[in-house]
Amino acid sequence: MITVARYFEPSEAHVVRALLESAGLKATVADEHHVTANYPISTALGGVRVQVPDENFEAAKALVAAYASGELQRELERDVGEEPEACPACGSVEVTGRVPVSTKMLAIAVFLLGSATFPTTDSVRKCASCEHSWSGAN
Repeated sequence: MITVARYFEPSEAHVVRALLESAGLKATVADEHHVTANYPISTALGGVRVQVPDENFEAAKALVAAYASGELQRELERDVGEEPEACPACGSVEVTGRVPVSTKMLAIAVFLLGSATFPTTDSVRKCASCEHSWSGAN
């Protein structure tokens, strides 16, 4: 088995494993129990690993790249007829998102004070075409 992706959240690793399996590729998740039992060890372990057999590595790598880039999400939106998010200033669909610094700081504070974690979501958008920024939910 070879590692094709690493994630700090076990749930995201399982989403990617399910994606690979839906494409007919055998995939497993490694180190999730270590991370669940002791989250700080996640950094030392390099996160939760998604692994595939050596012969499936290239196909799995391509699927993981499509997932990470948002290509699969855009494909799904097209398939169900949902309009992609567009820049309110110029109408471009080349939009990126980021987690605000305040949300990152809150996540760090909650972790340090209570050893708890929570997922963060992109809520600040930026157009790759015209550089316009705005707030939006993912």
